[in-house]
Amino acid sequence: MEKYASTMNREDLIASLTDDLAPVRRIKPGQGLSLIAFATIVAAVGSIAIFEWWDGIFQGEASGYFLITHGLLLVLGAASAAALVSGSLPRVGARGDAPIWGALMLAILPVGAVISLMSGQGVHAHEGLNDPVALMCTRASLVSGALVALAAIFWLRRGAPVSIERSAWLTGLTAGSLGTLAYGITCPLDTFSHVGLWHVAPVAISAVIGRIVVPPLIRW
Repeated sequence: MEKYASTMNREDLIASLTDDLAPVRRIKPGQGLSLIAFATIVAAVGSIAIFEWWDGIFQGEASGYFLITHGLLLVLGAASAAALVSGSLPRVGARGDAPIWGALMLAILPVGAVISLMSGQGVHAHEGLNDPVALMCTRASLVSGALVALAAIFWLRRGAPVSIERSAWLTGLTAGSLGTLAYGITCPLDTFSHVGLWHVAPVAISAVIGRIVVPPLIRW
């Protein structure tokens, strides 16, 4: 009798836990990546509408520094977005380190820009620490990144991220890099000192903001 009662109690417990459950539609990683990509495109279109497209990108006027910087932003943004989307779907397995390596590669640029300034090679107009449009570039990149961050947070709230802090960092990195990329295609200043400092700074700022702001928004 005791064994029978124990079995019934267990069944009742399971039934009580499952009574309120309802089937939900399974979310797929491609949906998250598409959402973040769409937000990036919207941010780029908005930047172009406000600041106008810089024709020099496809007319051979953009410097190698400009192309390399924004290429690295694209790589970091894609790697961070992929890791973020994957992290919102709990599963067993090793976590990818691609965002870390992407961030380290991008970090080389501001170091090189500062060395260039200290050596006197970056003292032209619109360069370095006296850049008159630096604040505008940083602010516009952060605004563009906010759109990407909203898409990332929406996706994370649909999923079930286990590592809240890691997801927060990845949200900041994704938003900062893709937001800067979205704005960067409108900026005609392509010197090493400018892009190496002010087109990378928003990524670091966004990462810190993301770490602080995102956890309460995605915690279960």
